[in-house]
Amino acid sequence: MRADLKKSKNNAGAPSPKDANTIAALKSDIVSWPSVDEDGVTLIGNFIFKPETNFFRIYMTAPTQAATFESSGNPDGRGAMNKYVGEHPGTTKEAMSFIKKHMGDEFVLIYGACEDSLEEKKVMGSRCFPLILTASGKDDKDGNVNTLTFEQEIINRDFIKFYSGDVSFAQPKVVADENVALVKADGPTYQLPATAVTADVEFTASNFEHGQIVTLIGGGGAAPLLLKNTPAGTIPVLLHEATNWIGLKDAVINLKVIKAEKTYLVEASRK
Repeated sequence: MRADLKKSKNNAGAPSPKDANTIAALKSDIVSWPSVDEDGVTLIGNFIFKPETNFFRIYMTAPTQAATFESSGNPDGRGAMNKYVGEHPGTTKEAMSFIKKHMGDEFVLIYGACEDSLEEKKVMGSRCFPLILTASGKDDKDGNVNTLTFEQEIINRDFIKFYSGDVSFAQPKVVADENVALVKADGPTYQLPATAVTADVEFTASNFEHGQIVTLIGGGGAAPLLLKNTPAGTIPVLLHEATNWIGLKDAVINLKVIKAEKTYLVEASRK
């Protein structure tokens, strides 16, 4: 059956004022990417970063921001390229240093309307087709601005994707042992320790909401921790085909919080 493309909501085509602080990440900082759902545009899971790195913010005057894509290519190779443009005001030392440091670097941008902070954000850029930064500037009678342009360089079929995962700027919560308490204030990402004696991960508590994604990062060691399919656990864990997950160093598993008669954790993806 083919799906209809219906009208989404009233005024869906009206301009959507952007949040002035666009969320950015450098491709080189990301060690694990969210999986792409069957619809081809929904990202499942969280971005996982190298130690001491994370998302950061780029201020661009809100009305100047424009997110676009344009189809092109020959009949046997059609695709599109994403492009994000905005103006950063002033020829400041900080702005010039940022441009000098990151010109030509590979980015992922996460953006949305200023009132959509709790909803899905839009994403441009991916592991295979990141956005490349170029810049231009002017300081004249009409203004003093730097135009930042983030654009893919190769025709692709990425298009815009949608992300409801973690966009906090904190490091993952470090867990001391196999007992993991999921606390929203600690964020949704948990770093397991390296272990010399294997043990089974057990979730002792959770106050996350239905539908949220929590992520475990393996710590490795001589005998890594193990996450098993445990339907009878304190907080039941349901893994795909009941296949155990081994907490090897930098291995990742994403678990979706399901609230029914009790809280369940259901595997969303693993890497």
